[in-house]
Amino acid sequence: MQFYKYILVVLLSLMGAGFVYAQVDENTDDQQVIESLLEGSDEDNLDLGTEFEYLDAYQTNPLDLNNATKEQLTDFGLLSAIQIQGLLLYREKFGQIYSLYELQGVPTFDGKTIKKILPYVAVSQAKEKEKMNFKRMFTRGRHEVYLRYIRILEKQKGYIPNEPGDSSQRYLGSPDKFYARYRMKYKDRMSLGLTMEKDPGEEFFKGSNKQGFDFYSGHFYLKNLHKNVHSVVLGDFNAFFGQGLTMWGGFGMRKTNQVLNIKRNSTTIRPYTSVGEALFMRGGAASFRFLKENNLEVTVLGSYRQRDGSIVEGVDSIETIEEAIDFLNNYATLYGYRDASTLDESGYHRTERELNYESKFNLVTTGARVRYSGSNWHVAANVVHNYFTRPLFRSNPRLYQKYDFAGNSLLNVSLDYSYNYKNLQFFGETAVDDKGGVATVNGILASLDPRINIAVLHRYYSYKYRHLNGNAFGESSRTNNESGLYIGVQSNLGAGFKLSGYFDLFQSPWLQYQVDAPARGYEYLLNLDYSMNYYSSMYLQYRFEEKGRNLSGNETKIDYLIPNKRHNLRYHFSYKASREWSFRSRVEFSWFKDNIAERGFVLYQDVIYKPKFIPLSFQTRLAFFDTQGWDSRIYAYENDMLNLFTVPAYYGRGLRYYFNLSYKINKMFTLWLRFSQTYFTDRDVISSGLNQIDGPVRSEIKAQFRMKF
Repeated sequence: MQFYKYILVVLLSLMGAGFVYAQVDENTDDQQVIESLLEGSDEDNLDLGTEFEYLDAYQTNPLDLNNATKEQLTDFGLLSAIQIQGLLLYREKFGQIYSLYELQGVPTFDGKTIKKILPYVAVSQAKEKEKMNFKRMFTRGRHEVYLRYIRILEKQKGYIPNEPGDSSQRYLGSPDKFYARYRMKYKDRMSLGLTMEKDPGEEFFKGSNKQGFDFYSGHFYLKNLHKNVHSVVLGDFNAFFGQGLTMWGGFGMRKTNQVLNIKRNSTTIRPYTSVGEALFMRGGAASFRFLKENNLEVTVLGSYRQRDGSIVEGVDSIETIEEAIDFLNNYATLYGYRDASTLDESGYHRTERELNYESKFNLVTTGARVRYSGSNWHVAANVVHNYFTRPLFRSNPRLYQKYDFAGNSLLNVSLDYSYNYKNLQFFGETAVDDKGGVATVNGILASLDPRINIAVLHRYYSYKYRHLNGNAFGESSRTNNESGLYIGVQSNLGAGFKLSGYFDLFQSPWLQYQVDAPARGYEYLLNLDYSMNYYSSMYLQYRFEEKGRNLSGNETKIDYLIPNKRHNLRYHFSYKASREWSFRSRVEFSWFKDNIAERGFVLYQDVIYKPKFIPLSFQTRLAFFDTQGWDSRIYAYENDMLNLFTVPAYYGRGLRYYFNLSYKINKMFTLWLRFSQTYFTDRDVISSGLNQIDGPVRSEIKAQFRMKF
């Protein structure tokens, strides 16, 4: 520990030196959001995929803030609902924006927001809407080709041949991960793409994958096809209804340090470009608009998917739920979507067992959304129906799974709404399933003053509410068995200071995994952000959460809950010493306590170098970590190659470093290289099972090539 204390002194000295030499900084808001999503999640990995790749397109075709509609501002993704409303009210009051510097006059925009959006926006005079012209789209569209390679260098147990007499399973393929993608885009009007991926351990052009890659995904998307046809997508896509109670593709924002981002905003249908193999639609969807002002919008979708999962022997003869109940000795709790014991969402097909799960279920999804809107309000009706060609059920159900989805089919319907009045926004959604389960979420966003904004959200998701496609705001992504009240406040204090925070009180009336009783909890976060000038910033953040969980190691016949308390304290400082050199420093502490206590810390220094006369970018990090267990883990965002996100959980004791290099060869070609390594000082074996590495070191290499034309 004396060594770590010495390093702490050195890095804090570097942070202090930044006050003298700071001139330029990179925005860290998106990094904080991604870290918060993982810290506040019950999931250890979120499929962010290419969620933020659209920003690259806006660099070529900036968003026109004078002519952008509310829908286009929503699609942009970098503005909250309250900021969008503020910009629209500003345009309504003052008319055309003549300069980007004028954005400082928008009450809901702060300096960091303006800095973040500047590379992707522009202001211009009103122009005539471009007519649909396929020849122009195909001749002037921009093409992109990505090739990516990833591999862990150390030998993992799954790739070591069995000893004589050992019949345990091994990975069938190589440890290489391959990714290839082609995409053609014309502004925001057309997108055509094909994505291919082979995960480590999967076979490639042999065995189970004689066709090459294990996963293929393609789409064709058109927008503003006709005055009545707003958008059409064929192939793989995601759909977004209301606030996410019936349908929300991909991940959904929950509790982050961006405390006002509680309202879900998205276009209804969007092409799918990620590599997650479970949570997307495959088929077609279209949105139509009618009436003089396009007040009426109708969206329809249809999807047919093959899903991975385990099949209980004898299930093929079961045709009704009654037969399933008899089959399971009159006690069958049917499969719930977010539990992976029957359906498998990993997408891995590396071993014989995983191959036996492949494409065992056929899922047909149909849905529709009818939305009617006025100048400052809307109301919409949503319906989603899912049908499995064979019923889902459990062979060994547990009590907490009693109210999970049962049967072949599930119907969800909902109403959602929004109403804007001056600086107030009201929004919400209420849904029911075909068994009478109810879920509702309602919120208010208010700009009380140019310096103070507030967000309030109440949700009630019955433990009897079942869904297959929902993902609404909440403590978890299950969107059932939860009620809660969230309050977030953001205040611009002036002189570069911004204070934000939230408080969330929640409870679950029914049992959960590792929670064998009704439970309550609460969480709060405080974040003080200080921008010293336009080029440098720092923030101090404290987060606390308490909720009940089964006592670990309990030897009594009845489980009982004890409070789990988690604290995180973070100090982050970002600056640039010159045009070429940037620095980021962080120290973070964590404390966790149930029947035992754990603590830990992470300390890192980032260095970013971008020379003036060479199209080169170099990034490196040295991180030291010391945590006493998994419960005291700390997440830290790492710079990676374009469209990749790395947010490892630092736990145990050791150090980690990485090097990123990107080189723009010419206007067409760009190359990325990355090397990362973790060295543990508290163990001689890393991971377990087939991923086990005998030794204290884990190294990974990545390479990516992009061609644009």
